Amino acid sequence: MKFQAIDEAAAWVKQNHEELLVGTLIIIAGVTFVVAVAGSGGLALLLVPAVVLASSDVASEPRSLAVKP
Repeated sequence: MKFQAIDEAAAWVKQNHEELLVGTLIIIAGVTFVVAVAGSGGLALLLVPAVVLASSDVASEPRSLAVKP
């Protein structure tokens, strides 16, 4: 999926959270995010920037956007 703004993406995720699969790619304003879940039983969906998942020699602190359905 591709979105121009985070608000549009968040609204779509809230409406379609039951259909989303972990690992789905969502592009927001040119930035690729990967769908992940947090908490036991998948209490919250996370949109994790794909760059966080890339391998590198420099350790970085992960950042994510939590979207509660």
